[in-house]
Amino acid sequence: MASNNSKYSQEVREETAKFIIESGKSATSVGEEMGIDKNTVCRWVRDYRRKYNLPSYAEEKGILEKKPRDASADAKKIKQLEKDLKKAEKQIKEEREKVEILKKCLQIFMQQNE
Repeated sequence: MASNNSKYSQEVREETAKFIIESGKSATSVGEEMGIDKNTVCRWVRDYRRKYNLPSYAEEKGILEKKPRDASADAKKIKQLEKDLKKAEKQIKEEREKVEILKKCLQIFMQQNE
């Protein structure tokens, strides 16, 4: 977001980002031509892409595949994980009970062999 003491107006930022995206030029080279730090120009492009819901550079170049967020799928996954956790906790409880029984049996056998 632009601060009040920003050197460049929002319009300049958006026009620069739009030019970079449409022309295919690199943000670094455009920044050098304009005398603006490359990181600043890259941030403008990233912000522009987010604002207008455009794919990121990596998604556009096929480096990264955009994965849509599906809240219902996340909720289902959470429910499944909770179910699996309860099942695992139940199994652990049963195994602990078995261990306690075996300990008692061992004590009985040890007492009989004395």
